[in-house]
Amino acid sequence: MAFKRHRQGRSGWFIELKGDRLRVRSAELPPRPDEAPDAPPKRRDAWLSTPPGPATFKDALAEACSLFDSVMAGTWRWPDPDALPTEGEAGRLSPATLRRLTDRLRAALVGERIGASTWSRTYLPYLSRLVEVAGSRVWPDDRDLLEAVLRHWEPNSRARQMAHDRIRALWKEAGWEWPEAIAVMRGNGKAAAAAEGVRAFNDAEIQELRARLLRSYRLTPADLVAWDCLIVFGLRPAELQGLELRTDNGLPLAQVTRTKRSSKGSSGPRAVPAVPPEEWPADCFELVLRFQEHGLPPGMVAARSPGEVLGQQLGRLMDRQPVEIALPRELTPYGLRHAFALRLGLQLGLHVRESAQLMGHSPQVHLSTYGRRLDAPKLLATVRDRVMGR
Repeated sequence: MAFKRHRQGRSGWFIELKGDRLRVRSAELPPRPDEAPDAPPKRRDAWLSTPPGPATFKDALAEACSLFDSVMAGTWRWPDPDALPTEGEAGRLSPATLRRLTDRLRAALVGERIGASTWSRTYLPYLSRLVEVAGSRVWPDDRDLLEAVLRHWEPNSRARQMAHDRIRALWKEAGWEWPEAIAVMRGNGKAAAAAEGVRAFNDAEIQELRARLLRSYRLTPADLVAWDCLIVFGLRPAELQGLELRTDNGLPLAQVTRTKRSSKGSSGPRAVPAVPPEEWPADCFELVLRFQEHGLPPGMVAARSPGEVLGQQLGRLMDRQPVEIALPRELTPYGLRHAFALRLGLQLGLHVRESAQLMGHSPQVHLSTYGRRLDAPKLLATVRDRVMGR
């Protein structure tokens, strides 16, 4: 009624709720930019930036009245479809705006910096949760919305850190200021890590894994070759793609050709000598001969993520009857790479720089990942020796 009084009875104007947004409908709205200037009159929709709800009723009415006055004066123009609301503008935190911003971020990243699958796995789930929470009510400012979204994940968890970083990338794309108070909610990645360090296979668990691989009727000799390569070369599962093996003075040598790029740096091709668990033969059960005869599983190597294929195989192997011991559920194929790193440091005594070179990452990454496990034995021995020598 208030809108009708403002129009002084002029008919043909309506305020409607469509989905989660308000719109003004009228045949007196001018043709859109993509229509001919002399297009015949028809009802067109102009969306309001003010979200619906009792708390925003007066603001929505004022915006609709202002729109009507501009149309009558001939000064109203259709907004730029690609423009985003500016800092402090009404409707900036609406689901519709955040969806448009998400689409814009996707266009900027996918194909240039990341692949479509990476977007779907590591960006979209967090941004979709943001849009979902934004639609639950009207949010007075960024901080309230962001706090509500981030509280969906445990403090100091990797998931909350990912959510924080992905949503912040969205704010950066829009040119909006990121609230300083939200930074503390990201948490500390080290605090989220297990106190004892990475979970690696020990030698007994590797022996149990290999025994189950040999007993499996579903896996092929090529599958066993792939698992043995992870064990003795400490490969990332994706590095099975393009892998080459040869013998160097009786010891298997892997030539890794796949490169890896990430925010932490990049790694190029490298040669890695076999470092098998204790009590394994030096030729790693004739690994090079088996590689030449059977190769690697074509389906695994061609998969978008060989690690997913290996993870599925490991899950089935864990359900099999133990040969000697049970395999804990928290073990993953990547745990074999962790075991390789610990063998380099604890059994061979290699320097951090040397170990990092063989594993294809920086010494800083090596220390941050394996420092707790590598330093703990030395620290305990030092304390024990000094206590006994007092």
